[in-house]
Amino acid sequence: MMKKGALLLMVLTIFGSVLAGTLPNFPFIHATGEASIHLPATMAEIDFELTELTPEPQLTIDTIVADSKEVFEFLVSQQIAEGDIDAADIKRFISPIEYQDRDENAKRYRLMRNFHVVVRDMKQWNAIVSGLLQKAYLGNFSVRFGRDDLPQIQHDLVMRAAADAKQNAQRLAQGFSVRLGNAGAISQAPIKSIASLIGLDGETKYESTFVEVKPQTRDFSMPAYLKYQQTVNVVFKIKG
Repeated sequence: MMKKGALLLMVLTIFGSVLAGTLPNFPFIHATGEASIHLPATMAEIDFELTELTPEPQLTIDTIVADSKEVFEFLVSQQIAEGDIDAADIKRFISPIEYQDRDENAKRYRLMRNFHVVVRDMKQWNAIVSGLLQKAYLGNFSVRFGRDDLPQIQHDLVMRAAADAKQNAQRLAQGFSVRLGNAGAISQAPIKSIASLIGLDGETKYESTFVEVKPQTRDFSMPAYLKYQQTVNVVFKIKG
């Protein structure tokens, strides 16, 4: 049986030979530690597609080049650094449906260009989104909000989750009048249920925990906060 928090199992000698290689060969306490934090977004990434469709090849090229320049100049005017604007190569897209008609006059020439933009000043967010959405030739938007201090956030969450795991283990050790020893195994990934390992439930269970780095959405509204979370699993030795 696995519960959130901590799980105590004093391994009996009878299981030693049967479970060799699946459980530690010493008495232990398995503790889970958790930590989470809610923070506002400090940056965002936008991906979108610029598309042009005309009956003349050269007109299509000239139009997409002009529109690309317009998009670039608009983004720069919103204090976005040139290095944070990535415009992919122009690609030609041929739709089978459009080209079924043998009439050359009915055919159209479609060009597409993908943009990836990093917004580092969220004060400009509403103005940037409003300006881009007004351009009829832009579409297929996707947005990801994030933080520019993610490495520090991840470090802090691991430290807090580790402290939480140790506190949970210490409480259990006190409750069973045993002494908590050093950590014998540590993992950020979910580990098997102890009940599964000793064959009490006949199945393997996993807890789904993760650190969400860049939540993706098609909603342009800036979220009130982003949630980051981390879980650690620790096997502590029980002192004799």
